[in-house]
Amino acid sequence: MELALQRIDRTRLLLPALLCLVFLIYIPDGMLLWDAWMNVEEFSHGPLMLAVALYLLWARRELLSSFDIRGNWIGVVFCLIAVAVYGLAVKAGIENVRHLSLFLLILGLFVVFGGVTYGRYVLPSLILLPFVVPPPAFLNANLTYGLQLLSTDMSVVLLRFAGLSVFQDGNIIDMGTIKLAVVEACAGLRYLYPMIGLGVLLAMLFDIPFWKRALFVAIAGIVSIIMNSVRIFLTGAFAEWTDTAVSDGFFHLFEGWVFFLFSFAVMLAVCYLTLSKREKATIGGGVLKVSVPAAQQSEKPVRLGPIVGALLICVVFAPAIIMFRGIEPEIPERRMFNSFPLKINDMIAEEDVLPGVEQTILNMSDYFLGHYRGGEILPITLFIGYYDQQSAGSTPHSPRVCIPSGGWQIEELTEISLKNGAQSVPVNRVLVTHGEDRLLVYYWFKQRGKYIANEYKAKFNLLWGGLSSARTDGALIRLSMPIMATMPEAQADAELSAFSEELFKVLPAYVPD
Repeated sequence: MELALQRIDRTRLLLPALLCLVFLIYIPDGMLLWDAWMNVEEFSHGPLMLAVALYLLWARRELLSSFDIRGNWIGVVFCLIAVAVYGLAVKAGIENVRHLSLFLLILGLFVVFGGVTYGRYVLPSLILLPFVVPPPAFLNANLTYGLQLLSTDMSVVLLRFAGLSVFQDGNIIDMGTIKLAVVEACAGLRYLYPMIGLGVLLAMLFDIPFWKRALFVAIAGIVSIIMNSVRIFLTGAFAEWTDTAVSDGFFHLFEGWVFFLFSFAVMLAVCYLTLSKREKATIGGGVLKVSVPAAQQSEKPVRLGPIVGALLICVVFAPAIIMFRGIEPEIPERRMFNSFPLKINDMIAEEDVLPGVEQTILNMSDYFLGHYRGGEILPITLFIGYYDQQSAGSTPHSPRVCIPSGGWQIEELTEISLKNGAQSVPVNRVLVTHGEDRLLVYYWFKQRGKYIANEYKAKFNLLWGGLSSARTDGALIRLSMPIMATMPEAQADAELSAFSEELFKVLPAYVPD
């Protein structure tokens, strides 16, 4: 028996060794995550949540004194899935998936070496960490624009309820004396992400059913959105009742930790009111209270098979990831947009420049913006945003998301086909209105020579492109044209279709096939 126990102790030493190997592999990704924590305000709560996750590990350390063989082979499956997903994410340049797959790999290793008991030990900490990982860029953009408009709408309702005269134009709040712009920083993500993470933590502190834990998370999200709208309302109200200087000081004070802590207190109070008397008495009886099962060493010796499998996975994983990271991205040759034709379909372009803030947000490698005029028809505006490498923070933003933020309303959104010689190109056709003004918009994506209309298909194509080749380049192409009151929609469609047929002829030189 003594020899068996010594063998068990030696195999247990492999777990910290493999975890160290995994963390060494993860260092480049960890540096990217740390950079996001330090430089992106929406994720500045990351170090705090990491500290809480480490504390949970310390509080539940008694579970490490006991282990079992339940689920050992399932842990190997977790490791295989995690390694495969991590490798695909590295190859395709998708940062957030790397972080999530690492958490699954850690869970798998613990289950391999200690079964369900070790899984119980590490799982609560790992549940917290995904809430501090930046989401995919397209999801983050969708949330940002959606919350911008929602926060503006709710704050305008509050301002009118307070008896103030307000005119709303998209994300602009016009109060007569001043105009408040609800920019991306005011969307509320810097409250939403940490509040949801804290909601998950709060749900862990009580011995409550799963549905009530989910309710805590939902309450955290709802409270953060409402309180962000209240903050914007108070900014506008103080600007109206006092002066702009007082408003600015108030705004900067309450957009920081002071207002966040107040929002957290509100969320805590609302969640507490949903608890019964018995549930309130269980505070600290959630994940912090652990029941340690009897030690299993002498009754159920460790399984060497799953441990050997996990060891082989990690040993193969390390050099494979180093090899993947060493693959240089393939950036195809192309012409720069400074030589883009200014005459298309007998129309002459007047070049334009995006504001610096928009260029920073879009983070494009190159772009073209021009207003083509000819004859008596209204100008056709062409925008092409090109990315030589698409990764987190460097992907096209869907027009269907950002159009409403400018005060325009989407009346129709359908997918149509345009002719590119003998090829049929899928295109999104969007009819938008702003008061009596109407605008017809065509937009589509082009990635590695493939034309795509659907945003999610474009993301899948990006992933597949990163796996099947070293190319992740792509572009968003958008055409827009005002529709005069006397102009039928069919005529505007005909003008954009004719323009696009000529555009397709010159596009490959600037957005490579």
